[in-house]
Parts: sequence; C-alpha cells; structure tokens
Amino acid sequence: MKRARLPAAFALACLLTLLGAWSFPKAACAAGPDPAAEAQRLLAKLDAPETRGLVQDPVSKAKAAQTRAQSARGAGDLQHATELDALALTWAQVADDLVRTVESEKKLADVQKAVADLEQKAVRTQALIEQTIARRGRAEQNLKNETPAGNRASKSEASKPASKEPQTPPAAKASPSHSAVKK
Repeated sequence: MKRARLPAAFALACLLTLLGAWSFPKAACAAGPDPAAEAQRLLAKLDAPETRGLVQDPVSKAKAAQTRAQSARGAGDLQHATELDALALTWAQVADDLVRTVESEKKLADVQKAVADLEQKAVRTQALIEQTIARRGRAEQNLKNETPAGNRASKSEASKPASKEPQTPPAAKASPSHSAVKK
C-alpha cells in the first residue's frame, strides 16, 4: 500500500509544480503589458507642481530605475531591463499612493472637523432641550403651587358678606372725553 501512495504523492507534487510555473508568467504580467510605459505615464502625472515636493524621493528612485533599465537594454540585458522597468513602476506607484494618501488625509481632516462641529451643535442642542424641560417642570410646579392658593383666595372672597355699596364696573368710571373722536 505504501508503494501506491508514493506515485500519487509524486504526481501531485509534479502537478503543483507545473501549475505554479504555469501561473507565474500571469503574475509577472499583472502590472500591465508594458511596465515602462505605465511608469512613464505615472511619472508624468506626478510631475505636477503641487505634488513635486511631496513625492520627490520615490519619483527620483523611479527615474533612476528607468535610466538603469535603458542602460541595461542598450547593453543587451533584456531580463534585467524588464526587472528595472518593474522597479521603476513600483516606485511610481508608491509615489502615486503617497499623493492619494495625502489627499485622503486632507478629506479626513475636513470630515473630522465637520463631525466635531456637529457634535458641538448636538451638545448645545441637548443642553437647550434639558433647560427647556427643566423650565417646563418648574412652571408646572409653580402652577400646582399657585392653584390651591388661588382657590383659597376665591373661596375666602365668596365667604365674605356682600357689601352694601354697588360696585361700578371700571369701564363706567372712564371719562367720556377719552372716548370721543375729534375730527
């Protein structure tokens, strides 16, 4: 039985090796059909005045790798030229990622500022709501406290004997000269 397992394991190992070797060229082509052209495109995009200071180091390394790739290509070393083109592309992508990261951080700072402002407004609003609720509670308490006193006063007035003097309404006491309109 051990002999039957050995050829199967060997066949499996050979199969995995072949699959690994077969998939490697696809991984090498994942960067694009021409890494030198892609690196050149990214470097041209990153050569803007607003990004020069930020990406100076990775861009200089990418340009140095491109120069070395051209020298290797001129010497007939295509394998190393291709690898150096891939290196130049990698440095160009690092510079591009750096620019996008800075832009994202700026957006994040703006969003954080807006969130802080909204949180501050929410705290103020909550404080106003709590003050309003407290005022309402005090007003209700004052109303409850005033109602029994008001009832007692009206009951005490009702229990007083009626005076013999007729009371004139306040409107009747007003002078007639104020009600006349002059033309």
